[in-house]
Amino acid sequence: MRDGTTGPLAATEAAAPSADTSAGPAEAKGAAGLRPNRDDLGPAPAGASSLAENPSLIALVVWLVCLPLAYGAVGLLHPGNPFDLRTAMIPVAVGAVGLAVTAVVTRRWPAEVVSGLAAGLFAGWVAFTMRVALHGTPYGFSGMGNDAGRMAGMANRYVTTWRSSDGIVPTVPSHYPPLFPWVVGHTAAVLHTPAWQLLGPAQTIAMSAAVVAGFALWRRLVAGPVALALSLMVLLCFALPDKGYEVLALAVFTPWALATFWRPPRGGLHWLPAGVIGGLSVAWYWAFIAYGALGIAALAVITWRASPDRGRYLRHIALTLAVMLAVSSWYLVPYAGWAFLHGVQEMDMFKGGGIESSLLPFLAATPLAALEVVGLAGLVWYRRRTWWAAPILLLTASAYAYRLFYLTLFIAKGHTGSMQDTPRLIGPLLAMAGVLTVVQAAPGLTRRLTAAKALPPELPLLGLCLVIAWTAVTLWLGWMPAHLAPGAGPVGFSSGATRGAFRWPLPDGRYPRFDPRGGRVTWFPINPIKAAVRSVDGPAASPVTLSPEESLFAYVRWPGYLAVSDTSAGATTQWFSRYAALARLARVTDPAAFAARSAHTAFGPIDVFILHDAGSRWTWTSRGTLPERPVSFTPAQFSPAHFAVFTNLPDHVVVAVRRP
Repeated sequence: MRDGTTGPLAATEAAAPSADTSAGPAEAKGAAGLRPNRDDLGPAPAGASSLAENPSLIALVVWLVCLPLAYGAVGLLHPGNPFDLRTAMIPVAVGAVGLAVTAVVTRRWPAEVVSGLAAGLFAGWVAFTMRVALHGTPYGFSGMGNDAGRMAGMANRYVTTWRSSDGIVPTVPSHYPPLFPWVVGHTAAVLHTPAWQLLGPAQTIAMSAAVVAGFALWRRLVAGPVALALSLMVLLCFALPDKGYEVLALAVFTPWALATFWRPPRGGLHWLPAGVIGGLSVAWYWAFIAYGALGIAALAVITWRASPDRGRYLRHIALTLAVMLAVSSWYLVPYAGWAFLHGVQEMDMFKGGGIESSLLPFLAATPLAALEVVGLAGLVWYRRRTWWAAPILLLTASAYAYRLFYLTLFIAKGHTGSMQDTPRLIGPLLAMAGVLTVVQAAPGLTRRLTAAKALPPELPLLGLCLVIAWTAVTLWLGWMPAHLAPGAGPVGFSSGATRGAFRWPLPDGRYPRFDPRGGRVTWFPINPIKAAVRSVDGPAASPVTLSPEESLFAYVRWPGYLAVSDTSAGATTQWFSRYAALARLARVTDPAAFAARSAHTAFGPIDVFILHDAGSRWTWTSRGTLPERPVSFTPAQFSPAHFAVFTNLPDHVVVAVRRP
């Protein structure tokens, strides 16, 4: 390799200057014994005066070039049925070619340049693989099921709404972080495309962007090849394809926290970009900040106490938090105002997602678990020897503390605080610590075992290529809908989220191309419902609707009265109070009184009732992990003088529309 380097990890052997005068205040005076003697993770980056000297810019440019190529290639290749093994193998072939090209150029280009190129190419491969997996369906991963359907409903709401708004009840501000569906919705408005058809591309772009964003932030702290390996740990541990926006938030969290509240040898982030990234993260997906909040607070206190200029550090923190609040204020301020004036009813009682799973995921018999064990050992051993071990250890401890606190609260009150998702942060933290431990310990350990003065030139390159291949195989096995053979990686099954994109019917009742006929979701007659309502209210109607399927709101922008799933409803919608009002309404048997009461409930009117015909009763039933709450009506309550009733819809669906 040029410039005397011997491989993409060669930069990790270079020592930093013995006295880093550019280090922040937390590194001064030993930072309470936590300052490393030298930077074992690469020399400080040179001033990036050109493209070749800026691996983060290289990664961004390569990714932006690869994105349209990935989409165009899928269109040109016509890969066929992704359930077929021949089609499923296409990403493997493309990935192998890309990995081979990367390995070849490492012999001619500097390690930093190669790391940026590899990050951009891998992000492009991620986009290509996800597009192949979704070939033949207009839906995103998971179709209209569960969180994906609710996200599509929120995006559909933001096609015409700029302010923070709940996806079903638009009169209240959003409880869920709204930035991702806000971006999807307004993009749909610009492209004149239904928002639900853009959810798949948005999931794909967010997932591939996670590689580049994580690499760029880690590159500020460590050498390029190490930054690439660290950015891949997030996808290796958590890469549900329908949660691409969460993966992106997770990818930036750890390097952002270290660069903002700690003082690494290469220097931290200025308060302005730190605040912007933090504010966007709050509005994009704030859960990881909540899980790591105690660790962040501890980092800030330790850094402040060790700082020779405590006032300057406090100013940095205050300005960072102020910018975060300003950037996320369009989401937080309406929520806080609504909570103060009207109150909220927390719905965090979802009992699934792994609440009962082990708090020690690194004890599994997998290569990833072994890497996490190495990381845990490294965090303890190096906590006073390197700059990175103590802060990552504090963030990990914070996630565990959050989990244990809400586990206690769940036992006492039934509230979970989404604690079931804490492993999504704990796993990557330990895996990243494993990478850093290996990089830190490998040179000295190798010299002791082989009596050599340096690592063999090819060994670091081989290690990085194995990490890239390992991550790629794991993602491929988890994303492709074909039934792939187990044993080729940590994930030995095909993704239910991918198959869900093919199982959901289209609004007109047809199913996507290549759908798995054995697992189709029953058609909820979207188009007939729209036709029935518009025949009464006209094409521009926007009636408040009670629906037994939340997926309806991904296709129409009618305001909803009540979410179906009790445990995922927005806290601002006051689900329990709305349900109680609906139950009281169902007990009004006089048709005239029923029509008057339904037009003036405590939470506004209900103009359209969509119910299931169960013979003598028409029912609406909530779903969730709480016991089902059916609300039953009689046909006689819907007098023809007040309602136009349609009973000939598929799947025993009844629609009652209030007459103008």
